[in-house]
Amino acid sequence: MQICLVAFGFCLLASSASALPLYRDSLPNGLIVLTYEDHRLPTASFSLVCRSGAACDPEGKAGTAALTAEMLTRGTATMSGDSISSLVEFLGGDFHGSASGDFMDLSTQVLSKDVPTALDLLADAALHPAFDPKELKLALDRFLSGAQRIKDSPNQQVDQEFIKLVYQGLPYGHPNYGDTLSIPLIKREDLLAFYNTYVKPNNCFIIAVGDVKRADLVAAVTQRLGSWTPAQVPQPKSLTATYPDRMKVKVITRSDMNQTYVEFGHPGITATDPDMLATRLMSYILGGSAMNSRLGNTVREKGGLAYDVRCWFDRNTLPGAYHATVQTANPKEAIAKMLRVIQVMHDSGAAAAELEKAQNYYTGSFPLTYSSTGGKRSQVLTMELFHYGMDWLDKFPDRVRAVTLDQVNKAASDHIKPGKYWMVILGPVTKEDLGLTDVEWIQ
Repeated sequence: MQICLVAFGFCLLASSASALPLYRDSLPNGLIVLTYEDHRLPTASFSLVCRSGAACDPEGKAGTAALTAEMLTRGTATMSGDSISSLVEFLGGDFHGSASGDFMDLSTQVLSKDVPTALDLLADAALHPAFDPKELKLALDRFLSGAQRIKDSPNQQVDQEFIKLVYQGLPYGHPNYGDTLSIPLIKREDLLAFYNTYVKPNNCFIIAVGDVKRADLVAAVTQRLGSWTPAQVPQPKSLTATYPDRMKVKVITRSDMNQTYVEFGHPGITATDPDMLATRLMSYILGGSAMNSRLGNTVREKGGLAYDVRCWFDRNTLPGAYHATVQTANPKEAIAKMLRVIQVMHDSGAAAAELEKAQNYYTGSFPLTYSSTGGKRSQVLTMELFHYGMDWLDKFPDRVRAVTLDQVNKAASDHIKPGKYWMVILGPVTKEDLGLTDVEWIQ
């Protein structure tokens, strides 16, 4: 590590461990600056990411983190929300806030010549938010309308019910953007408390992708945010989701529908679990593609029962979930086939040819995931959020190739729990139509 003097303060510059033009720098207050230089186009994209997201929402007030992110872009002590919108429109860029279970972020994209203005916006939002009551009322109305529309999206409704069952009130057990019960309870004081607790420089990092120079960017960020005061930040409570002793099923009968939506699964592992890469490869073989997987081949290609059928493991800071989903006109047969295919993977594992195919997919497609500006931002965010290290993008293909068939099959045995599923079924069916036995029905 080398230390260099920059304008308005000192900054620690950590040399890149990557062959890519990707750099990680740390300010004395703990703020991390990640720069991915790409000078092919005169544009730049920036994100200010806070490592605390919806998992830190107060009890009963799901949507607090997402609303905080939204409000940080809707007015500061010096600029109203409308003034910010007008400025961003004039620049031909964008400026928005969002949240997931693990983080919230503020993002903007502008032409290279407007980088100073973009950084001014990010810094002003981070340091001087207004949480204007009128803007909050509008944001609450937007969030509530979105929550009410969930019933028009069967996939989202099923997923929402599923995560409630899997997590049972734990950090990931509520919608990131709230629901019709929680949103009306959120007050301005809740957003201020969330901001004052979690939005600290030592709990944040900045990602810059595009036509920017590392040294200039670090100096500009130090000028604007170098005096931002760090503080101790609480972490979300440890997640201890449990497996049911047998399959537990909730049926939501909707006679107005002609398709049935199914989601089932159980608690999974963290993004940093030593088995995660082997588990991802195993899951891809099992259900990573609607056409080129065991589930896809059995349920879609041979069975003709569904257009899309998949499974996956969440990649989160805390243990996520294992999900399997299908949309079908014949849920009884589709569910039965899915359960059998997953059981076989658990019992017998994958074949060498399947692993090679999965490794070819990951190593071949991975560079495409960061070919665009948005892709670079997303991959750098993942790298930093999960502390994967600066060589992650370079070394990922080698690490994929190093996974053995024994590791994949051990992941299937260890991390799939047949019969211990939470299941949600939404459609024109009742429990009598499904042919499921040895289950507990959830009312």
